[in-house]
Amino acid sequence: MKCPFCAHPDTRVADSRLMEERNAVRRRRYCPSCGKRFGTLETAELKMPSITGHDKKRRPFDSGRLCADLTAAAQKCADPRQIAGETARLTELRLYASGLRDISAAELVEIVLEELFGQSTEAAIRFAALHKRFDSPEHFASWLAQAVKTGGKT
Repeated sequence: MKCPFCAHPDTRVADSRLMEERNAVRRRRYCPSCGKRFGTLETAELKMPSITGHDKKRRPFDSGRLCADLTAAAQKCADPRQIAGETARLTELRLYASGLRDISAAELVEIVLEELFGQSTEAAIRFAALHKRFDSPEHFASWLAQAVKTGGKT
């Protein structure tokens, strides 16, 4: 690592400490050239998968859009922000853990619905009505009957 004071290209690690609450390592470093000390914080860089839409275009995952869509779906529930926030957090954790580079929009909707059914059935139904592709009202009705029966696992 380059020294921030003198730009010497090689610094040494004096001390390392694991910060479990942030999944990070804090390191104290010193520069053999100028003798100054400084700290660094190292964290793992986790990338969200790209979302492949119905038009086959790849787009970056947008957590703001997900939260907005979830808040809109949960608007008539008791605590829409809590439901949207918790569902978005759980969905993002699952996407990080999946290790996938790309995921289809339909698969993302299924993941969100599984998490959302655990929070609010009403919000899950509203979200599905907006984001799943139903061919007809009968198709929606059959999906709804199956989803309510199985708790969202279709």
